[in-house]
Amino acid sequence: MDVKIDVDQKKVDVNGTLLIDFKNQDSITLYLWRNTTMYKVISEKNNVSFTFDTLKALPLPFIGNAGKLVVQNPKTRRESQQIQFEYSCDMSRNMAGFGKTFTDEWIEMGYYAAWYPVHEGSRNFISEVRISINKDYKINGSGLVTRMNNYWQMDQPWETFDILIVASKDLKTKKMEQGNIRVETAYATFPETDIDSLIITFSDVLEFFTTRFGGQSGEVYLKFIIDPTEGLGAYGRKNLIRIKASKFSNYFKRGIAHELSHSWWQKADKKTWQDWLNESFAEYSMLLYMRERIGRDLYNETIETYKKDARKMPPIWGIERTSKDAYTTLYEKGSLLLIALEQKLGKEQMSAFLRLIIDKSINNTADYLKILEESSSKEIKDWFEDQLKK
Repeated sequence: MDVKIDVDQKKVDVNGTLLIDFKNQDSITLYLWRNTTMYKVISEKNNVSFTFDTLKALPLPFIGNAGKLVVQNPKTRRESQQIQFEYSCDMSRNMAGFGKTFTDEWIEMGYYAAWYPVHEGSRNFISEVRISINKDYKINGSGLVTRMNNYWQMDQPWETFDILIVASKDLKTKKMEQGNIRVETAYATFPETDIDSLIITFSDVLEFFTTRFGGQSGEVYLKFIIDPTEGLGAYGRKNLIRIKASKFSNYFKRGIAHELSHSWWQKADKKTWQDWLNESFAEYSMLLYMRERIGRDLYNETIETYKKDARKMPPIWGIERTSKDAYTTLYEKGSLLLIALEQKLGKEQMSAFLRLIIDKSINNTADYLKILEESSSKEIKDWFEDQLKK
């Protein structure tokens, strides 16, 4: 994809080609930033029919500001086809919200802004992006970024579901290697003296989770993108952790632990309540790290806070992912339930159970409960299922 970012006009022009498998269907549904003007959808120099609904609100938990783009299959044969898209995104409106920013100081656009055509079923694609921007700005993002003469090249040779671009006049990068670990950090105002602490913590978290959940062979590459804007929040992608922070702290350690654990806990559908198999386990993993490596006092304090927060929360079972209570229910209430399961099973049996879930790539609650019963007892399985429904 060729991407031209005009910071002054708050506009992003895109001309790119996607390889699309229509799966023997007459059309495919994609999602694209709502404030977008479509110019062309082409296959082999021929126009492709499409509709782009920018009015209807979408019941999607993370990209509600996108429009629904339905592209017709241009051919009678059904194999994968190259489809060219040309459009312009107006980023001057509706950029407030999680994971998206477009200001003179900081630009962040990826999946949450849906600046590229998002397909909710496509979780494993690779990409090559060529980015041009006002000359005073520097670029980084979710791939391997190289500065060329008059543009930035970003390649993602690993399979993922996002194309994240960040930009700032003050953007800096620092690369470090430690054994088989390569870490790159992109930041604007984050204290440089804290970068080494970040690397050390990452190595410690990786070793901690590898010991408990199983190893990752070969070279490990990870990029940290530190968002300098106000507020809290983090998310993870393949080889990437993006986190809001102004300095290194225990909050940063917690964010690293939660997001890095998604290397193991990311198989369930994130759009439904089954996301508890991702987020409850990631938060539980963070609590384990906090208990063993950060400190018991902070762990105990966090557990008590979660208990208070969880008292009035609805059941995990069946909760709408777009609900205002979804975060507390899936992250805090769910992690407390896993702590309670650990207390019933014991640490060693719990560790073996976690490895089994990972090895079997469990991605739904029915299979999870089946494995839990086989690994423990029907009594514990029934107890856990009841807790999910309370």
